[in-house]
Amino acid sequence: MKIYRARLLNSFLKQEKKLNAEIKERVIEAVEGILSDPYSGVDLKGNLKGYWDKRVGKYRIVYKINESEKRVIFFDVDLRKRVYNRLKRRKPSNCI
Repeated sequence: MKIYRARLLNSFLKQEKKLNAEIKERVIEAVEGILSDPYSGVDLKGNLKGYWDKRVGKYRIVYKINESEKRVIFFDVDLRKRVYNRLKRRKPSNCI
């Protein structure tokens, strides 16, 4: 049962299109799991406080939780090193 709604940002969709079919299927399953229980991921620390991630093999899905709207905002999906480097360069978002 999904209790949260998804908002997939262009940055997430752009990277998701680049994934091979097997990884893409696993990412979709993980997104569905996150929507059922967004707190099942890991809350990030330091400069990335407020973001969460979910591990899918060598890949990471990065998202934020908007509890008041019951919405999960998906920012990025990629290999661990690349996703965190992009996220650190990202300007603070006011979409939450």
